[in-house]
Amino acid sequence: MLKIGIIANRDKDEDFKYTRILIDSIKNNGASAFYSDEVAVQTGSEALNLSENELAGLSDIMICLGGDGTFLKVARSIVGINKPLLGVNLGRLGFLADVDKNDIDSAVKQLVAGDYRIDERMMLETTIIRENKAIAKDIVLNDVVVSRGAISRIIHLKTYINDSFMDLYPGDGLIISTPTGSTAYSLSAGGPLVEPDVDLIIATPICPHLLYSRSFITTGDRVVKVVVDENYQYEAMVTVDGQVGYEVIGGDVIVTKKSQQRFPMIRLNNRSNFFDVLRGKIYDRGESMK
Repeated sequence: MLKIGIIANRDKDEDFKYTRILIDSIKNNGASAFYSDEVAVQTGSEALNLSENELAGLSDIMICLGGDGTFLKVARSIVGINKPLLGVNLGRLGFLADVDKNDIDSAVKQLVAGDYRIDERMMLETTIIRENKAIAKDIVLNDVVVSRGAISRIIHLKTYINDSFMDLYPGDGLIISTPTGSTAYSLSAGGPLVEPDVDLIIATPICPHLLYSRSFITTGDRVVKVVVDENYQYEAMVTVDGQVGYEVIGGDVIVTKKSQQRFPMIRLNNRSNFFDVLRGKIYDRGESMK
């Protein structure tokens, strides 16, 4: 019997309406649903005496309900457990959480029937170094963002590829992303669209103060090193997947490379390909933002 763990974003799923639908669908289709005590209370389901931290260990696959931010948060929490994750989109774009909230039952039927594939997505590992000592280390599915803080001062970022100087980027910052993250912040900053099943590293400047500054793409086996200008005296940040932030100062070094870990994402077999999704979610979007 397939065991499915459920994590819901209560801010996106008002009154846990779609979580109830998901739990009922899982049970009606002959699978087992695992959820936290909070979800049990809110949905009137049987209490399982579980916390969210215990779900992944008991489940074969995981489902989260929310937007792409929810997907990233859950992915980060289970990254070392190697449990595939499927997202039900209760947000807007939904590149990561791509199952529509009205397709929950059909998606569960496919999961139970084994009618899905698992995409092993490339991740990045980033380390912040200060005075030759690592002060922080993290792993990301989407992107690492080096940016200025609240004071509107241009930050200068010296960028290297495998210790070879690439360029000096003056502006608001730099986004280092995976192909999965190419449709996130990198896209809004003018970065390229990259198919998610390749191993590449993308670097995109944020509001560069030079006319010729453009994104660059390098192979997944390269190391990208960003050095905050030593004379920068204001607050700066490194943000990972939009979830966690680390303060950095002038002279700090941010080293980013491909992680040895890959993240398993569930893709239902009847889903559109990458380019169909782009047209449906970006190019054909109307004024309503729905």
